[in-house]
Amino acid sequence: MPHSNLIAGNSEDDIWQSIADQLKEKDDDLDYSAQFETINHCVTLDIDIHPDRGEDNDKPVTSFSAELPDETDFRFKIERQGLKQQIGKIFGMQDVIIGQPEFDKKFLIQSNDEAKVKEILSGDDVSSELLKHPVVDFKIRERKIGTTKEIVLSLELEGGIEEPQTLKQVFQAFKTVLNSLD
Repeated sequence: MPHSNLIAGNSEDDIWQSIADQLKEKDDDLDYSAQFETINHCVTLDIDIHPDRGEDNDKPVTSFSAELPDETDFRFKIERQGLKQQIGKIFGMQDVIIGQPEFDKKFLIQSNDEAKVKEILSGDDVSSELLKHPVVDFKIRERKIGTTKEIVLSLELEGGIEEPQTLKQVFQAFKTVLNSLD
């Protein structure tokens, strides 16, 4: 099904100006979604102000996602460490250490290719951006839609982020990882 808010522009700045304009004109507390092209991928931005995932403490969520080629074998999952992850580590849950003490202390990293995930996270642009946000879930996952399977890179942050400059900074970190997968 085609997305209802396709944004196009001659440059990435044009796209972000359109997003900023739409968010500024939004006079309600409703969700926002947009889809736009970046170099080799179609990216979806979702700002879910009123999530209904059936969880007790549903909070607003902002996410970026992009479909990857079906033959993508690389997988990773980065999540903010909480009690569940600390207990899991005690019982041997995998945790890739990237060598950035603050990041390693706050995040649990799992991957089927430790060297590649370290390479992706070695630059400060991604890790420093992730450190700014309360709850982060960043991963490559399989998503089933009916009988179709898609491989998706997704970044989910707690909070309905509607400030265009903040969204753009998060997107730059997402795009860095997305481009490293090509």
